[in-house]
Amino acid sequence: MTIKSENRGESRKGLFICVDGLDGIGKGEVERAILSYEQRNGKSVFDSVAFQKANRKGLPELADFWNPPSVYYDTITTAEPTYSGIGHTVRFEMITRNRRNYSASSQIQAYGLDRLVQMKRVVIPALENGLNVIQSRCCAASLTYQHIVAIDEGRNPESIRKLILEQEGNIYQLNNAPDLLIIPTVKDAGQLTERLKVRSKIAKDDKAIFEEVQFQTRLSDLYTSDWLREIFESHGTVIKYIDASVSEEETRNLGRQAYIDFTESLRVSF
Repeated sequence: MTIKSENRGESRKGLFICVDGLDGIGKGEVERAILSYEQRNGKSVFDSVAFQKANRKGLPELADFWNPPSVYYDTITTAEPTYSGIGHTVRFEMITRNRRNYSASSQIQAYGLDRLVQMKRVVIPALENGLNVIQSRCCAASLTYQHIVAIDEGRNPESIRKLILEQEGNIYQLNNAPDLLIIPTVKDAGQLTERLKVRSKIAKDDKAIFEEVQFQTRLSDLYTSDWLREIFESHGTVIKYIDASVSEEETRNLGRQAYIDFTESLRVSF
C-alpha cells in the first residue's frame, strides 16, 4: 500500500525517507533495517547504488526500475553523493585526502549539482510512480559538513549557510523535501573513534577528508541544532532523532521503528 504525504501534492505518491548524520554513526544499519522491513512485507527493492557501480551509463532512469508490466519495483534505495558523474568526482577526488584541497564553495556547488541531477532523474520519477525512496544523506549533509569546511576557511557561518541554500539542487530538494529525515545521534562523538578505526581497516577506507574524530565532534552539534531542524520542518519534513550510542542491533531496531511509526501515523491521518 502506497501512502501519499499530505504535504507533497497529488503527483507525489511515494514516500521520500532520508537518513543522515555523522560518519560511522550507523546510517547504513538504519537503512538496511528499513529495507529489510520493506522486503519482509513483500516489497521489491531496486538498489540504485549497485546499479551505478555496475553500469557505465551511471544513474538509472525511470525505465530501469519502473516500466510495467516487465519492470517494476516498490522501493528504491539511493545515496548522496552518487557514484556516477559529478558524484563520483566528489567522492573520489574532491573529498579524498590529496593535495588539491577543494574549497568549501566548490564542494557546495558540486554536491548541489549532483543532488539536482539525481532528484530530477531518479528520485522524483520514482515518487511520482508510487515507489518509496530510501536515501542515504540529503542536503542536511551540505548544511553541516561544508558549513564546517567554510568556517575553517575563515568564512562567516551565516554567509556560507546562505550560499548553500541558494544552490539550485538544494532549493529543488527542499521544495521536494524528505517526508521523514532520520538522524542517528550520540552524546559524545568520541564514541565513534573505534568505529572509524575499524572502518578504515576494512572495506570503507575511502580516505575521505571528513572521517576524523575532531571533525565529527564539531558536526554533532550541527546535526542536532535548532536551525537545521527548522529548515526541514518548514518544508514539511518530520525529523526523528534516534540514539545510536547503543548496539548496532538496537540502532537497527530504533531506525526501523521510526519508519514504522511514521508510516502508521500517515495511515491514521487518512
